[in-house]
Amino acid sequence: MGLDKILNINKNLLKRIYTLLFLIPIYFFSIISSSYLSTAIILLTSLILSFEWFEITQEDKGKKNFILFSFLVFLNLFFSLLTNFFFSLILTIIFSFFILSQTFFKNLEYKNLSWLFYGFVYITIPLIIFFKIKEIENGNYILLWIFIIILTTDVFSYVFGQLIKGPKIFPALSPFKTYSGTFLGIITGSFFGIFFSLNYLYLDNKLIIIIFSILISISGLFGDLFISKIKRNFKVKDSGKILPGHGGFLDRYDSISFGLIALFFIQYFF
Repeated sequence: MGLDKILNINKNLLKRIYTLLFLIPIYFFSIISSSYLSTAIILLTSLILSFEWFEITQEDKGKKNFILFSFLVFLNLFFSLLTNFFFSLILTIIFSFFILSQTFFKNLEYKNLSWLFYGFVYITIPLIIFFKIKEIENGNYILLWIFIIILTTDVFSYVFGQLIKGPKIFPALSPFKTYSGTFLGIITGSFFGIFFSLNYLYLDNKLIIIIFSILISISGLFGDLFISKIKRNFKVKDSGKILPGHGGFLDRYDSISFGLIALFFIQYFF
């Protein structure tokens, strides 16, 4: 590897570290706190995610359409704070119907409306799950559990992938993911999840703890691949430029979103 390439990798790694050091305290606070500020952080994040999704998927980048889309996302999440999970899903279905029926976006083609529908569901459902998990007993610790698993899986997948390298596991979707980085990242993330749950979640069944920690870690990988597929479809390298070394918020939300969906099934069906 040439010196220029090594320096470029190290520079990008430093950017990723600095960005994480900035983001981790903010989202750690949004998990453990029940204040209006913590809620506002998540709602603001939803608006940034809406902007990035709209920019990636829409050829017609009219300001009016973006405002309508982001407003629907914000409104759906805001109302979900005032009701239970069941009615939050009903509300999401209603808003989704409005999007697909061109009730709001009358000048967009159906293909573009379909992508707005996918984005609306993809952004709102995991964040609704986040709010509802946070409301239950021990919910903050459960969310910290998933946050730690996803974060450590992502960080160590990148670190091990850069150090060990080797064959690419999904070259068509994610050209930088290697077998070594992916598997060692999942192992490391699962280990941190198991350690945290044994000390703070007080679950008796250790086998269940191990299985669920691994499932959360793997779900994050699928979330990453999902957004990679979307970006490849629209020939976009990063979802945005707001996070140095990472890209956009969608590039970080990808793993968390699928992790939250997996957490929902774990929480409500086991």
